[in-house]
Amino acid sequence: MSKSFLSPTQADLIRSMDDVNRRMEEQQAQGQAAALGLPYIDLHNFPVDLGVLAIFDEAEAKEMGAVPFYKDQKDLRIGTVNPRHPHLIEKLKELSSHAKVTLYMVSKRSLEKTLKFYTKVLRPKVAADQSVKVIENKNLHEKLKSLADESLQQKTTASEMLEIFFGAAVALGASDIHLEPEEHFFKLRFRMDGVLQDVLHINKSLQKQVTARIKVLAKLKLNIENQAQDGRLTFYFENKPVDVRVSVLPSAYGEEIVMRLLGNNNSELKVNSLGFRSEQLKVVEKVLQKPNGMIITTGPTGSGKTTSLYAFLNELNEPGVKIITLEDPVEYKLEGVVQTPIDHNVDFNFAKGLRAILRQDPDIVMVGEIRDQETAEVAMQAALTGHLVFSTLHTNDSSGAIPRLINMGVKPFVVAPALSCVMAQRLVRRICQNCKTKIALSPQLVERVKIILSALPHGFKQPEDLEFFHSTGCSVCNKIGYKGRVGIYEVLEVTEKVQELILKEASMSDFKKAAHEQGMLTMAQDGLLKALEGITDVEEVFRVAGE
Repeated sequence: MSKSFLSPTQADLIRSMDDVNRRMEEQQAQGQAAALGLPYIDLHNFPVDLGVLAIFDEAEAKEMGAVPFYKDQKDLRIGTVNPRHPHLIEKLKELSSHAKVTLYMVSKRSLEKTLKFYTKVLRPKVAADQSVKVIENKNLHEKLKSLADESLQQKTTASEMLEIFFGAAVALGASDIHLEPEEHFFKLRFRMDGVLQDVLHINKSLQKQVTARIKVLAKLKLNIENQAQDGRLTFYFENKPVDVRVSVLPSAYGEEIVMRLLGNNNSELKVNSLGFRSEQLKVVEKVLQKPNGMIITTGPTGSGKTTSLYAFLNELNEPGVKIITLEDPVEYKLEGVVQTPIDHNVDFNFAKGLRAILRQDPDIVMVGEIRDQETAEVAMQAALTGHLVFSTLHTNDSSGAIPRLINMGVKPFVVAPALSCVMAQRLVRRICQNCKTKIALSPQLVERVKIILSALPHGFKQPEDLEFFHSTGCSVCNKIGYKGRVGIYEVLEVTEKVQELILKEASMSDFKKAAHEQGMLTMAQDGLLKALEGITDVEEVFRVAGE
């Protein structure tokens, strides 16, 4: 029955019952406060200052179940229904550095009434900066080491920890930051030069605070812990923004977080800095000078395919050239290039996106990945109609890319004239030049190296002395023995001979034979030649491109 039809007696009864329920809620909150050793307050008739309320934004206040309700010069008071909320605990640490903060227990009804005042907050202010800033690149590695002391961890806020994590990751050249919950600790690992390195064990009690802080920065939902979430954040390293892609995944001992630091130096990459041998570089430069055609890079995730394509775009990025990319997601920003992200939420996939950007009159197109027949066919048609097209494909080597395209359903008579070059690549770690020493390989390893190098194509001289190197580790390379990475490549130019094989739908072995005859190095051969030059070591070559 609607209240407008209630008799005065019924209305009085309902008001009386509501008063009883409110008093019971307040008594319950008062009892919880006493049990937790916290002061209690009823905010129903408290004159809330909207400026103080704005210390938390509305979404944050609802998420934490907490509202600031009073502040003078030295005293800040906050009411909460959940004093153990990890984000609230982190907020209290941050605010405590500016003022004395007192936490009060309030009832749920009291909180909800106060939250309604947010409709009157016209210009919400945030007390703490919602970004991480690393002001100076000083002693970050040492600060990270010092956090091994658990007593120091307890005195460090989650924001301060992230400042150290992000700053040290950039200083050490890490590409990813992993935070992995274990049963008794929270593990920090950095991926450096493609390999994960254990960095720090964090006290288990700090896990929720660090996780909550990252989720807030990445605009992820704090109350969802049983589903995967993806987001992005930006931190500042010496006043330069660094974009971070954040992935959160539930695990047996809490949420695992992986943060990819999206490269900021890729806009400076040049083709001749990627590690091509002179013979390979001639082929690459030749196909880049063509006004149309398709160049495909192949390899597993993390093999540097995107880096190579960005170097190609940098090489061709001139004022008179229009370049459009289609990526999932856009990882690196290039000035002067139109970069379009894939959006699966609105069914904007590679095939649809490619058709759309071809109507924008581009000269050069980059398609992040060929995943299906439709995308492959549209990309090939674009290469045939006057566009230079770059893309990636997942195959083990360059010779396998052509049969893969045909197996996808692309007609051989389309592939043959459209394809200009196929590159396969891996990344090997560079040995540290500061602690590099000669090393004697085992007889079995020497024999394996000799077999691979004996098959060098014509034009390459057989090495007479097999001298190899290794790095033992020093302060320059942080005792790892490696510093930086370089590519090893197979570069298959689609010549008339290769086009004939495509039209015949030849086998992969036929393509390999033709590639060898026209002077193509395999990745293992390229890697071993770099090992002989003291750039990498044999173990690295066989780790990523074993034959």
